[in-house]
Amino acid sequence: MTSRFVINALYGFCIFCCLQTSIAAEQNVLKLDFKTALQNLTTGNRDFVAAKQNIETARYNYRAAYANFMPQVTTGLNYTQGNSATTAQLAGQSTTYELYSASLGVSQNIFSGLADYYAIKRARANAELSEATFSLTAARALYELKSAWALQNLARRQHALALETQRRRRDNLRMIELRFNSGSENKGSVLLATSYRAQADRDVNQALRQRAQSATELKRVLNLSQDTELDIEGGLEVKSPPQEVQLSDLARKTPEYRQALAQELSAEATADQSISPFFPTLNASGSMFRQGPTFFPQGDRWSVTVGVSYPIFSGGKDYYAMKANNSALEAAKRNRESVESLRISRLQQALQTYRAALENAKVSESLLEASSVRAQIARVKYNNGLLSFDQWDIIENELINRQKDVLQTRYDTEIAQAAWEQQIGEVP
Repeated sequence: MTSRFVINALYGFCIFCCLQTSIAAEQNVLKLDFKTALQNLTTGNRDFVAAKQNIETARYNYRAAYANFMPQVTTGLNYTQGNSATTAQLAGQSTTYELYSASLGVSQNIFSGLADYYAIKRARANAELSEATFSLTAARALYELKSAWALQNLARRQHALALETQRRRRDNLRMIELRFNSGSENKGSVLLATSYRAQADRDVNQALRQRAQSATELKRVLNLSQDTELDIEGGLEVKSPPQEVQLSDLARKTPEYRQALAQELSAEATADQSISPFFPTLNASGSMFRQGPTFFPQGDRWSVTVGVSYPIFSGGKDYYAMKANNSALEAAKRNRESVESLRISRLQQALQTYRAALENAKVSESLLEASSVRAQIARVKYNNGLLSFDQWDIIENELINRQKDVLQTRYDTEIAQAAWEQQIGEVP
């Protein structure tokens, strides 16, 4: 009675431990659909967040460029103690003295040779460059997410297919062994079926490793802990590629072209600004000043200054800087033209790959449907002795290969679609 009680207690304890382990595992599983993954991408992906911060930096710099058109106001309050004879006499003291002073100054840049105007123009171009860079980074991050998501789905489907193929090979081996035992099949067919069964076991193990590897990449893109167990739901929506596309217009909307255009605008502003040293500058300033031995000092003193300066000779520095900036502008123009041409070529390649992948997927699904029907008929015929093993083996292998091909062509289509969307600059 005591031993039976101990056995029941141990059995109950084992069940309790298994339940606790299962509950803990379920609590550590993160279920994700693609919409939620997109939200996590915009808030957790390091490259995405950094590029977004760079936009804010460029916008602040653009606003700061207007400061040169505003008056500059300064104020000061000083306390001085010393024994200087001259200052002591001014303070009305013989040995040591205390002196208070207060000042207020205003200065205004009236004309700076257009340097401030072109500084704003360059800051605006840099802001546009940051926005284009953000679009490029966001499009790349979105592609990485779609690619990792498609790979994870492929690994899951391959694992499910490997398990189905394992079951199919096991059933086939059992059927062939029965026919061998009855004398209607040879030993070679049994050995080949056994090898197929071992191959199916290997494919299951490989599919599990591929699933774990693809999950690692997806967690990297989403900036998730590698200890997190992912359970994704749903695949990518496969869309039809556009039939008619104006590649030139589309190329000018891509992030790469916008980057090159912003770089050209920045180079243009720099080249224009390089003429400012050849113009005079005009500044005005005014100040009020109080000084005395008591706080707050009394007696206003003021001054107003208007100054004009004109550079006569700077050793050729300004001249050669202007030549260098003009040369950089020409290079930026050629780079923008090159980027436009390259974008048209890349868009054309991505579009054709997208269309071809979708056509391959449709053909693959059609061939799988035909192979499935043929395999059902061949199995019945072989079981009834109306089909040789070699003929049936060809049809069985064709079905399994078609099943694998459907998964691969579907994955290729999802990747081709993601690549096309990256080329056109689609962002989350």
